[in-house]
Amino acid sequence: MEPAEADEHGEPVEEPLPLRNINSWLVENHWQPLNRLDEYVNTGKSMQACVYGGAYNFLKVNEFIELVKSQPWREPQNVQILIQDEEDERFTLHDLS
Repeated sequence: MEPAEADEHGEPVEEPLPLRNINSWLVENHWQPLNRLDEYVNTGKSMQACVYGGAYNFLKVNEFIELVKSQPWREPQNVQILIQDEEDERFTLHDLS
């Protein structure tokens, strides 16, 4: 997880800048922002990673992947993108490299 940052008023924000940028792009393109999924895991142990996801119709997949890759991730080697198109049987893994 990226470290907590401050907004323009100096108030702490939970979402790191890369995620805020991605969600802004989604909203600007008439999609909903990504949902934080790891918060829904309740097995007695917290997840060791932050997981975000969404389900979208007509997502501009290549643009989305390039947007995610272009973000200033603190540890880009740890960021993974999983995408499953409607006709796909399984997810495709995209690394930032």
